[in-house]
Amino acid sequence: MLRVNITPDLLEITLNARAAFSKRSWPFVLATAVPWLLCAGQRSMRRLATMGDLRRSTSAYYRFLSDGKWRLHLLFSSLFQLIVRTFCIQQLTLVLDDTLCPKWGHHIYGTGSYFDHVRRPRAGFIWGHNWVVMAIVIRIGTKASVTLPFWIGLYRPKECCSLEQFQTRHQMAASVLTIVRALFPGPIRLLADGAYANQSLIGPAGELGIDLVSRLRSDAALRAVQPARRAKNKRGRKPKFGARLGKLAGMARSSSAFEARRVVIYGQTVTLLLREFEAYWPAIGRVVKVVITRDPKRPKRVAYLMTTDCRLGAVAVVELFAQRWTIEQLFSVAKLQMGLDSTEARKERAVVRHAALCMALITWTEIWAYRIHPQAWARPFAHKLAAFRASTLTATIFEAGPRTRGSRRIARDVGALFTSATSAA
Repeated sequence: MLRVNITPDLLEITLNARAAFSKRSWPFVLATAVPWLLCAGQRSMRRLATMGDLRRSTSAYYRFLSDGKWRLHLLFSSLFQLIVRTFCIQQLTLVLDDTLCPKWGHHIYGTGSYFDHVRRPRAGFIWGHNWVVMAIVIRIGTKASVTLPFWIGLYRPKECCSLEQFQTRHQMAASVLTIVRALFPGPIRLLADGAYANQSLIGPAGELGIDLVSRLRSDAALRAVQPARRAKNKRGRKPKFGARLGKLAGMARSSSAFEARRVVIYGQTVTLLLREFEAYWPAIGRVVKVVITRDPKRPKRVAYLMTTDCRLGAVAVVELFAQRWTIEQLFSVAKLQMGLDSTEARKERAVVRHAALCMALITWTEIWAYRIHPQAWARPFAHKLAAFRASTLTATIFEAGPRTRGSRRIARDVGALFTSATSAA
């Protein structure tokens, strides 16, 4: 079988993570990275070993994940710094969410029973892994965005680990935000779904100077920012909070308070009805800006958004929250094209390291595509992966044979043929 070598462009990118691996583990990173990106379907270590340029036994490749020396915190830090340095980021936009990967078998580390709200044909419980992912959102032009992951962690239920080891998803995210703040001194915004809009995450994020943009519960008990002034001769203690505001559903039905605005969301410019106001949310103990959106063509489509940065306008809040969808696209890429949910790893280190390497390869591929084809970087990940496969196969075949003009054309045709075959698999 043809053994492919890592290209100089990708080698320069992966060298940023050299400190995260030992002297013996690093050659396996290079030997598995390119075969991982070239393979379609099940990415078993045996398949990667047959294509890698490192001539070691198959068991050595397996031990690379389960017993090799890794420093995951250095890998995540290197990915973060690589993204910030590549795109010269001055204001950081993070996105946070978790995803489920079904598994079969009770002897796989970290599995548990979780309720999947988007399971088809109907919602229900699944057995598998629950991965929490944090990524950086890069804006392309005025309509497109790309998400580059730099951290992934495995959530374990309370009944599957000791009390000392247990962490909620919010605690895991708060610990990562602490590391991010140490690496990036500039302004930071965090985009998250409504499940993360609570005090356990907003509190630590606020102490770090990080603002949150998220969805708001429709039953949130909001109050006025300032309590109403009362007569001096009235007895009793002074009120701490303002008057109780009405329900959000009732506010959404009041058409007179909305204003038609043009917003850019999901790659399109649309007109939405927006209503914004500031309110005190006792659940988190701070003032937030609330934005209610309505679709003029579909009156029943209503969304309630909130942000801890009261300086943001309604249009900015809507457009920022729309960028959160990029992490859902990232999950689709990781599962369908990079094999996040098809690993056969069972041990603790192998399970966690497989997911970390999968996310690192996505980020490395995105940065490779940005450096090689910056004008076409807004295209889907499948196009970037196809370009990488064609470039790698063309270079490998051309260097292995006589270097003539005809051989380069043949190598390019073979690379295009391989790319078409793997994209259809």
